[in-house]
Amino acid sequence: GLLTGNVTGKVIDRTAKAQALQEFAEIESIPLDCAIAIGDGANDIDMVLKAGIGIAFCAKEALKSIADVSIEKRDLREVLQYL
Repeated sequence: GLLTGNVTGKVIDRTAKAQALQEFAEIESIPLDCAIAIGDGANDIDMVLKAGIGIAFCAKEALKSIADVSIEKRDLREVLQYL
């Protein structure tokens, strides 16, 4: 009940996001080349590169430059055409 500014739990960084995608794909028996990862910043780069299709969604330039697809319209329905 007290806001301290201290971080608790694991920090989900660039490496952790890529690892989470890998683990999820293994649990669900999905080949990574069939996975889609969507991100908006540099901390999503490893995850987007690991997926079969990497989507930069209203993203920073660092991610847009490496993603397979870049979506600028702020509407997640835009992703449906890639599923």
